[in-house]
Amino acid sequence: MKKGVALDSRDNVGMVIEQVFAGDEVKFSNGAVIKSIHDLTMPHKMAIVDIAEGDPIIKYGEVIGYATAHVKQGEFVHVHNLDSEKLMK
Repeated sequence: MKKGVALDSRDNVGMVIEQVFAGDEVKFSNGAVIKSIHDLTMPHKMAIVDIAEGDPIIKYGEVIGYATAHVKQGEFVHVHNLDSEKLMK
């Protein structure tokens, strides 16, 4: 099983801390075990729960942006489905 970090109970994404392939299970430090939808290199973000379009993306207890599309549990979270510029407006 692969390893990931999710430090805060509010986190809806976690960071993978080793190479992950689609179908691998990742155990996050908060106890969640999530099957990856995508291949991921470290230190990329993975959704630990389903996230609705427009909902905040929370990492380490802080809002880092907003989902620009529905994000499925186990999906790669990055600039293609995360808008962090909204935070600066």
